[in-house]
Amino acid sequence: MGITRSSVLCFVIDTTGSMSDDIEEAKRVSFSIIDSRRGTPEEPSDYILVPFNDPDFGPLTRTTNADEFKPRISSLTASGGEDLPEMCLSGLQLALTGAPPYSEIFIFTDAPAKDSYLKSSVLALIEKTHSVVTFMLTNALSARRRRNSGIDDNQGQKFSSRIVSAQNLLYEELAQASGGQAIEVSKGTLPKATDIIIDSTTSALVTVFQATRNAGQSNLTFVVDDTLRNLTAYITGSALTFTLYSPSGKLHL
Repeated sequence: MGITRSSVLCFVIDTTGSMSDDIEEAKRVSFSIIDSRRGTPEEPSDYILVPFNDPDFGPLTRTTNADEFKPRISSLTASGGEDLPEMCLSGLQLALTGAPPYSEIFIFTDAPAKDSYLKSSVLALIEKTHSVVTFMLTNALSARRRRNSGIDDNQGQKFSSRIVSAQNLLYEELAQASGGQAIEVSKGTLPKATDIIIDSTTSALVTVFQATRNAGQSNLTFVVDDTLRNLTAYITGSALTFTLYSPSGKLHL
C-alpha cells in the first residue's frame, strides 16, 4: 500500500563500576547488532544511545549515521555506582519517551533496578509505543560490591541468588510485555548471546510462543502451523534442563 515505517535502534547501557568487566562486550554486541542491519531492509533510520549510572542517567543522543554512532558507544566507560541497584528503568523510560514508536531497545546491565517504582510507567510507555525491549543481564552482585558491603563470599552468593531471582523477574516482565527477551548470561558467556539477539530481532521472525517459567518442573505446550519453516526455540536462564517433544510424542532433545 506504499506505507513504510523506518526502524530506530536504541541502546541503554549501564556504565557503573561493576560493568568494567562487561562494558567492552556490551559495546561489541551493540556493534554486531548495528552491523547486522546495515545494507538490509532492517537498517535503522536513526540510532539512539542512553547511558545510565547512579544517581545519573542520560543524556539521550541521536544520530542517523552508524559511523558517527559507534564512537559514541566506544566512548562509554565504567565508573561509580558503589551500591548495588542502578537507575535502569529511568534510562529505559528516557529511551521510550525519546524514541519514536516501534523502536528496538537493547539494555545491558549487571544490577537490579533502584527505580523499580517506575515499572507501571514503563509498561504504559511500552504499550503506547509498541517498542520491543530486550535485556542482556549479567551477574547482579560482584565480589567487589560484596567486600564493600562487608558480606563474605558465601553470604554474598546466597544474597546474590535472591537479588537475581527477584530483580530479573522485573526485567523479564517488561521484556515479555514488549515482545522482547530477558537473556541471563554470565560475564564470560555474554558473547555467545549475540547470535540469539540478532536472530530473534529480524523482521521475518514470527513469535509463536513466549513464556516465563518459574523455578521447578513444568510443562509448556504451543501450537505450530504447518506453513512455518525454520522453527527455533530459545530457552534462556541458569541451570537449564529441558525436553522437547513433537505432537506425536517423539523426543527431539
